[in-house]
Amino acid sequence: MSDAKARLRAEMRARRAGLSPAAVAEAGAAVARRLGSFPAIADARRVAAYRAVRGEIPLDVLLDGERREVFTVPRVVGDDLEFVAWCEGQAFVRGSFGIPEPADGEVVAFAAHDAVLVPLTAFDGRCHRLGQGGGFYDRALASLPSGGPRPTAIGVAYSFQQVAHVPQDRWDVPLDAVATDAGIVIADGGLLA
Repeated sequence: MSDAKARLRAEMRARRAGLSPAAVAEAGAAVARRLGSFPAIADARRVAAYRAVRGEIPLDVLLDGERREVFTVPRVVGDDLEFVAWCEGQAFVRGSFGIPEPADGEVVAFAAHDAVLVPLTAFDGRCHRLGQGGGFYDRALASLPSGGPRPTAIGVAYSFQQVAHVPQDRWDVPLDAVATDAGIVIADGGLLA
């Protein structure tokens, strides 16, 4: 299964790398509009977001918007992610994998989030996600107590990243939905415009 995942990752990374800056910005704006009115985000008190790298859909419109105080951004600590409250003028350092990470700030427990926006390289109609391969988001989601409340997990992707089937390993955690430039895919196979 890892060969299939590696091939799919390489294909999608190449497609993302071929996008113009204008296309990336346009997709980011479209996703931000959809997420801004999606109840899991619009009604959330705390949302884990991310800083985009290597052609991922940027969330800057949300992070710099009127509800910026609800967002956190991750930084890698060992094999795990911790989420730091987003604030204007925040200092960032080049962290693990070249991703900008907050240098300091208030750490917010992952379980205290209402929603988490998850980057990905591919997804399918059941909202199975193919990540970058480090397992950071799968570990974060799996660490939550079973049976209790957990953040709504929403992937963020270009519509071309949807494939018929994402290969799964036992540790992979499916998402609740995926927001794309074309709509929001719900885990049961539905699509919201």
